[in-house]
Parts: sequence; structure tokens; C-alpha cells
Amino acid sequence: MQCNRSRLLWTAAGILVAALIQWGGAVKMAGAADEGNPDEDSKMKQARKEATHRRRRIIYNDDGCGSIWKKDSGNTPERFLFGPHSRMGAVRGTQVDSVFICSGATTVLNHTSSVAESYADTEDRYGPFGGDFEHFRDNMRALEALGTDAIRLTVDFCRKHKIEVFYSYRVNDVHDTYDWCAVEHSTWKREHPQYMMSTKEEGDKHAESDAKRMWSFLDFEIPEVREYLLSILDDVANRYDLDGMEIDYFRSPLFFRPNLELKPATKAQLDVLTGFQGRVRQIALRAGAKRGRPMLVAARVPMTVAMCKHVGIDIERWLADDLLDVLPTGGGYVPFIMPTGELVKLGHRYQVPVYPTISGSSMRGGEGYDSIEAWRGTAASAWRAGADGVYIFNHFPNKPDPQFMELGDPQKLATMDKLFVIDNGAGSYTWGGHAQAIPAADVLPVEVPGDGSARTVRLPVGDDLPSAATKGTLDGVMMTIQLSDPAILAGVEIKLNDRVLTPAATDAKKGRLSFQLDPSGCRVGDNRVSIRVTSPTKDGKSPAKLTAVELRVKYRK
Repeated sequence: MQCNRSRLLWTAAGILVAALIQWGGAVKMAGAADEGNPDEDSKMKQARKEATHRRRRIIYNDDGCGSIWKKDSGNTPERFLFGPHSRMGAVRGTQVDSVFICSGATTVLNHTSSVAESYADTEDRYGPFGGDFEHFRDNMRALEALGTDAIRLTVDFCRKHKIEVFYSYRVNDVHDTYDWCAVEHSTWKREHPQYMMSTKEEGDKHAESDAKRMWSFLDFEIPEVREYLLSILDDVANRYDLDGMEIDYFRSPLFFRPNLELKPATKAQLDVLTGFQGRVRQIALRAGAKRGRPMLVAARVPMTVAMCKHVGIDIERWLADDLLDVLPTGGGYVPFIMPTGELVKLGHRYQVPVYPTISGSSMRGGEGYDSIEAWRGTAASAWRAGADGVYIFNHFPNKPDPQFMELGDPQKLATMDKLFVIDNGAGSYTWGGHAQAIPAADVLPVEVPGDGSARTVRLPVGDDLPSAATKGTLDGVMMTIQLSDPAILAGVEIKLNDRVLTPAATDAKKGRLSFQLDPSGCRVGDNRVSIRVTSPTKDGKSPAKLTAVELRVKYRK
């Protein structure tokens, strides 16, 4: 019965959306974003500004309601919120001030929608897909029978615990490219293949790291694509008591065909996406006016102005035109070296708070890179760059853990042990167009020149180590480098900020040199680590790669 009802709703909604599109008013081109923009009176605007600048020590993106993926795990409110796979039980009594609930993958959702399909619908129609998707369907249907769903339960939980709650919408998620995630390939996409940038047959010809592999990207130059996504957002904005909506442009950051060839979006395409974001603002203003309380707008975007523009996001224009209230940045795929400062300064110029992303799935690449000390290091660097808080993604504790208890307090972090490193290539993602939105130029490994010249890399350090040494709170600072060929350890010179370092220990088996550092030689922010061979190779070829640079900081207890 529930499946039939959902199918009828889906069909009726599809007819209605199609009729609106054909009618004409709904498919105006992007530049007309302000037409019909609802007036915002001074009282509501002031309330929006106050809500914009509330405290958000940690924003937690739940990445898709994990508790409904497992058998009998999310089929009651209690199990959804506090069961063994819950993603809400971990945030009570922590520094998490905001929850951004992700509800699906663009056109297939894990909440009840009057516009789009759910995972339960596609599992019923095209499954079984295997894996946990049958459990997903069964848990969703059980919650529907109780008159609730993932968003409603999360909103109620956040209200009870005085936590801000946003809806996070991935506007071009392409997990349905993969056979294992075909459940996310909706009827809407199946019936409108022309809305996608390619076909599965064409995509399968390319390597996984190639953007052209992701054949299911939606083409945002097609008005019907934008209208359908906006209708999903409008439905959410008017059915749930949310504090705001986040448009997640980072997962995945590809909206226009030039990016398939690694070329930048055109000026006209920038205007298209600006228009889309303007329509999102309209939806939020109308929903806020209707309920008498503002609905904020956030957008998660690449970490630099240039990378934003490359994929079609005119971020400075969006800020200048008041299209954003909250600005999460990056995907967290190079968490240790992320260039936070540029967008922090830009956001603050327009009085918009900025929250760089730390992704649990990318806290890797070397021994201890997923430790709490490494998490502290990434957070300390973000705070030092002026961030207003941190945004945690792809981290799934089901009870309070150190990441949620520590990372949102820079004063507390200041005297806690840390690990600062340079990301290793193994920790970065290239699928889904991410390669065009990840600042990977400073990622290891890099070749050591064979001609005797120096190779310099950037090591961000968020702590003021000279000051800590002066205050007597610092116990010690150890830097370690690793080379792919241990045979050259004795023939390299290492400098930190132009100071030659003397090794304190050598591990010939692992190709590692360790240095006990004088804190006065460490800078707050970017540090320059250089390496050169003292005797050039005969053929001038690189004798090895620099595979790790690590700085461990210990404080007195």
C-alpha cells in the first residue's frame, strides 16, 4: 500500500513539474534570479543576520542517515537516533552546535518527498540491488508507517538538544555511476537520459580517476534540470522546521561540460549557477516569511576562488549579492594542507562565517594520520587561518568521541599534543570531478632533484610553537621526513625555513630521518621544508621521492 501511494505521488508530482516547466515561467534563464524575489523586512533581515553569526564550533554533516542502512537499525525513532549505527547519539553534550543532515543523492532521497523518489521506491521498482539497500527500504517504510522520516526525526532531536539543523542537498551526486549504487539512479534520470552529460557505455571506457567516467552528471545548462532540483528543495523548505539549507556543490563539483575536459566553466555558465543559487535564496526567503523565522542558506564550495570559478561558482559575486549566510569550504580531501585563508578572508569581508571541511575518510596516508593528534593538527591550522569553526564530514561515531569534544575549542586545543603533516597522495580523492576542486599541488610524494637543487614543500603548522616554548608549556617538537630509497639518507640536506637541520635519529629500514627542532625556528602557518642531495647523481635523475613530512608536537601535562 505504501509503495503504491508513493508511486502515485511520484507520478503526480512529475506531471505537475512538467506542466510548470512547459508553462514557461519556471524555466527562465539563470540571470533572472532576482525576479519575483520576496521582500525581506528589516526585522526578518536582522533576525537572519543574528542567526548567521550564531556559534558553530563544529558543524557535523551526517553524510546520509547511516542508521537506516542496517537491518532493524533505523526502523523506530529510538533506534534511528540512538541505536548502534546512529549518527545523532554522538553529538549530545559535545561541541557540535550544528547538524547538517544529508538526505540522499540528488534525485533519490532517504526522506519522504512529494516530488522525488526515495531509496525505498527505487529498490521496489528496480531492485533488489543487494548489499544493505533492502534494509534501507524496510527501515524507511517502517518510519513512514509511524508518520515520520529521517529529516523529521533529526529536526526533532536537534530542537530538543538546542542544536542548529540544516538540510544538506547534494545537487550533482554521481554515486549512481557505480553498479553497486545503481539504487540511486532514479526514474527521473532513466526517463530523461538527455539531462545527463554521458551514458554508462561511454563512461565505462574511461579510468575511474577521469571525470568522463562519471557519466551520470546532470547538465546544469538545461533549465529542466535546475527546475527539478529547485522543486525538491522547495518541498523540503516548506515541510520541515529547518534552520537552513546547504547546497553541497562539492559532492560532486562538476556542473558543466567543459569540466569533463578539465577546462573551466564559461562566463555564461557562471551566470547560470549564480541564477540557480539566487533561486535557492528565494526559496529560503519565502519559507522564512511563511513561518516568521528566517531560513539560512549555506553552500559547500571548493577552497579557493580560482577553483570555485573553474567549476562555475562565482563565489565573490554570490557573497556580494547576499546569496549566502554560511560558507563551508572544501571536501576535506587534503585536510592537512588545505588553503583555508583565502575564502576565510573573502567571507569575512562580506560578514559571512566560513567553515573548512575535515573529512574522516581522508585522515590517512601515513602512520597515525587518523589519530586524534592528527585531527587536532588539522583543526588547529583551520582555526589559525581565521575559520569560524570546523565542518566534519565522513566521520561516523555512534557515541561522543574526542573529535566532537575537542576540535571546536581553539583555546583548549592550544596545549594539546598534535601531529602536523603534509598530505600523502593516498589520502586524496580524484573521482567525481574532485581533481578539479582539490588543491593537490603541495601533496606528497614529490621527487628529490638529482642535480643538487632543492625541492621545497609547504608544511602548515597551526600552533605558535615559539610562544609555547617561551611560556614553558611546550615539551618538545620532532620533525620526521621519509624517503622512498633509504640508501640516500646520508647524502641529503634538510632545511626548515632556511635553517639546516641535524638528524637526531635515523631509521634506515624505513628511510626516515628525525630532527629535534628548536621551536624558535618554527613559524605559525606555512613552514618551508626543503631537501636536496649533497652529491648530484651522474645522470641528473631523481634518486628518490620525498614521501612524508611529519611534525609531532608534545606539551607538558
